[in-house]
Amino acid sequence: MKGIAATGKSEFEHMAQDEDRIYKNFDIKHLFGKENLESIQDRIAKATGLAFVTVDYKGEPVTELTSFTEFCKSIRQDKKEEKLCRSSDAFGAIQATVTQKTSVYFCPCGLLEVAIPIVVRGHYLGGFIGGQIRCMDAPDNVCRLENVMHHAEDFKRTKKDLFNRILVLKYQQFINFTDLISMIINQLGEKELSRLMQKDIAKRAMEEYGVREKKMRLEYIQKESELSTLHAQMNPSFLLRSLNAVSNLAAIENATRTNEMVNLLSDFVRNTVSNSRTSVSMMEEMNNIKRYLKIQQIRLGDRLNYSIQLPESLHMQKIPGSLLFPFIEKSIFCGIGLKPEGGTLQISVHAEKGKIFVCIADTGLGLNEEQLSQKLLPYKENGFAEEIESSISLVDRRLASLGPGCGVTAKMDPQSGTIYTIVYPQNIDEMNEKEI
Repeated sequence: MKGIAATGKSEFEHMAQDEDRIYKNFDIKHLFGKENLESIQDRIAKATGLAFVTVDYKGEPVTELTSFTEFCKSIRQDKKEEKLCRSSDAFGAIQATVTQKTSVYFCPCGLLEVAIPIVVRGHYLGGFIGGQIRCMDAPDNVCRLENVMHHAEDFKRTKKDLFNRILVLKYQQFINFTDLISMIINQLGEKELSRLMQKDIAKRAMEEYGVREKKMRLEYIQKESELSTLHAQMNPSFLLRSLNAVSNLAAIENATRTNEMVNLLSDFVRNTVSNSRTSVSMMEEMNNIKRYLKIQQIRLGDRLNYSIQLPESLHMQKIPGSLLFPFIEKSIFCGIGLKPEGGTLQISVHAEKGKIFVCIADTGLGLNEEQLSQKLLPYKENGFAEEIESSISLVDRRLASLGPGCGVTAKMDPQSGTIYTIVYPQNIDEMNEKEI
């Protein structure tokens, strides 16, 4: 229950933040759009016979005049008189702003007008100023601006013909119109706000998706680079040492064992290159490891013994290509090879609870990274050991990304040697190989 409540609160806060952000970055024109506002004005004017103009929260017009009477248009042609008409509009807008309710009043020329506030979720955005009708039965308490504002002349008398053409409505009929218009305008405002919020949320979601996509692309490029680095670090190291062994052997004997070693090396290189794809069968990988171990066995002689235990049921099991070679190399060069009497390397594979376990155990020195670094410090092999450790760390990170329980564990003991356990999903061939 706590988790649900926390999630609900978080979503509410996000919605509130989205709404606040929208209010800070838009006005009435951004909410409706100027053309849309003028279209709304036009339709309402045609349905009611009233004139309209929309003003912002400052009282400034944001639309063209709609259905204004000839009487009012003729007055507004004079800049000085227009200023007084705008003051009348501003009065209505201010009244609507302060009360956040519809304000009905008579303009200085005695025409009944209304200011309908556009209020969306408590925010005053502007108003619909309309009316320009004659009304004979308005209550006495309706504000009459002609008592406080005066035009230069009595236009009701000087423009009598135009004034008398103006629509006459009963007060209650006018109020019914204004209530209906208020409901329509503010419902449209809520609808437009919801649309903008959805648009804003969708835009933010697309931006977040773009960020995630870019991050995933960079991670993929990084993994590809790391894979290339792993191969680059691994291949030259053991190939150079193996070729050096071939050269030394060729100098002291006449071809038989050298030929065997060269053939093994050729097969090994060929299979390593052909299996540079992301995953291979366990049988392919083990056969190539055997070639490599035979090469090293020729080099080390009786100092190296090895065994590989692979159940027949796992022959076709997929394994990331060259995954095991950093561990094999470390066992040979940093473990068994450093002991005068040599040692034994054992590789075993088994499946358990949907995972593959590869165990690589050697009876070498069993030194940890720090001890090994000190041991090799006087020799040129020190840098090579660091490269191997880096490759092992890379393998561990790769496998750990495949799921819980995956990765590499190591156990070092100077008395018994080193044991590496490599764990990865059994269904790795069904996963996206580029994630490996």
